[in-house]
Amino acid sequence: MKQLMTLLVTCAAAGALVACGGSDSNSSDKSVTGPNVNGKGEGKLNMVVWEGYADPSYVKQFEQQSGCKVNAVPAGTSDEMFTKFRSGGGGQYDLASFSGDASVRAIKSGAVAPLDTSKLTNFSNLAPQLQSPGFNTENGKHYGLSFMWGANVLIYNADKIKQAPTSWNVLYAGSPYAGKITVPDNPIQIADPALQFYGQQNPYAISQQTLDQVAGKLKQQRPLVRKYWVLASDFEQLFKSGDAVVGAGWPLMTNDLKKAGVNVKEVLPKEGVTGWSDSWMLSKNAKNPVCAYKYMNYVTSPQTQAKVADVTGYSPANRKTCAVVGAQRCADLHITDNKYYATIKYWQTPVRPTNYRQWTDAWATVKG
Repeated sequence: MKQLMTLLVTCAAAGALVACGGSDSNSSDKSVTGPNVNGKGEGKLNMVVWEGYADPSYVKQFEQQSGCKVNAVPAGTSDEMFTKFRSGGGGQYDLASFSGDASVRAIKSGAVAPLDTSKLTNFSNLAPQLQSPGFNTENGKHYGLSFMWGANVLIYNADKIKQAPTSWNVLYAGSPYAGKITVPDNPIQIADPALQFYGQQNPYAISQQTLDQVAGKLKQQRPLVRKYWVLASDFEQLFKSGDAVVGAGWPLMTNDLKKAGVNVKEVLPKEGVTGWSDSWMLSKNAKNPVCAYKYMNYVTSPQTQAKVADVTGYSPANRKTCAVVGAQRCADLHITDNKYYATIKYWQTPVRPTNYRQWTDAWATVKG
């Protein structure tokens, strides 16, 4: 995390980042030439990913079909993913599944290579808003391939909490579940109360005054928190043990806990939600680019997107997934629901009026 500070200040000084406004170009850069995706792969593929993005339920088939052995290392936060991806000069990993609060950092740092969309077999079937979004496209060059997206949800144990919560207030001062609450250990969490309690419709561009107010609210929350979670498995263990009964998490946790027999449910409270849209990004120093392209094509196919959704509960970028999952599941996952997509405030790297350095400093004071 701490290695990011110099980069983020540089990004802030560079002016308007793509994260703060979309790329206005939908054309691909014809000068970008990818590898022969029909050729033989290098035999291996190294990735740093969000949990669920290299699940054996679909990765084994890829390995058998491609001959590419997958080595996937999980990251708990965007900062951790960015740092791991950049380690060893940026050649240790071929792919990363960056969210919007790290993808622009990766572009600005020069860590990722532009993609040849003519070699990405499912690119034209992505939702229009996910083909050239500002968080992975710059000056007509596509540095990322949109993959999965979703909202940060409120998860609760329905055996302990009989009536579904309707407000995020259940996580803050005055909550009847003090000591049984878990929230992410992540500075980007600052955006949530900024949106939900301080009226910031762009919660990634907040003033110092708002940042101070949010930090104050989060400090009041701290005594109520059983544990700040980093990995999905941390969150899930807290619910399995009964140490937590309510928390801010991802649909992946809901899926996993239900499979484990824990009666959990999730809601989108009335104050609104933040979220993320993830992209596959290729290291400029990738040692296994053929396997990387093969994997990007495999996991963005409708059949595999359906399997990823089964594992994670996240929404696929490929709209043709609806034909695989059926009409009801398509609706449940909001695959073609542009209105729902637009209601989520997707992660971005804060640049101004306050920047990510200030957010990490504020988060450190919250944690104590």
